[in-house]
Amino acid sequence: MKKITFVLLTSILLLAACGSKISKDQQERLEVITEKVDSVTGAINKIDSLALEQMLFDFFEKKNFLQNDLKDTIPYRLIFKLDSFVQMRKEMGFIRNEYSMIKSEANLMNSQIKDLNHDINNGLVEENQFERYYELEKKNSDQLQAVSKKLLFKVKRMQTEYPKFIPFVDSIINSYKSEMNE
Repeated sequence: MKKITFVLLTSILLLAACGSKISKDQQERLEVITEKVDSVTGAINKIDSLALEQMLFDFFEKKNFLQNDLKDTIPYRLIFKLDSFVQMRKEMGFIRNEYSMIKSEANLMNSQIKDLNHDINNGLVEENQFERYYELEKKNSDQLQAVSKKLLFKVKRMQTEYPKFIPFVDSIINSYKSEMNE
């Protein structure tokens, strides 16, 4: 009986010794970063990538046709609306150039935060080492949050604005193409 008690007591002490070696304050600060990264990653991963890629492809195809292939004179009253459509290229270009990279970085950072939490929970990170890891992860999470906020804003805006232009732009393009085929 004494052996079982000794083995049980030793096991509990070993588990306690292998547990987290950071302070409660440090754990709370890491939890804030973890929640921030989880939130950003979740929001980015909720974007329908296929629909977004299709929207970007359609937009640039229509924009390029209007700018390069349309050789007809457009009535003055329609120019401003077409110009508003073409000006969406800045935001659409940002999305096209940054979406995949930001999504990849968010998922990578989420994985790294999980690994750091795992290492801390298994007592692999000492209290004096924590600050170095924390500062790096905080800086990265702040940057990720900033670019993700910009990306998510632009995606939402373009998903709202772009469909409003489709009937108008398609009618201009289809009208021009039908005139050219006659």
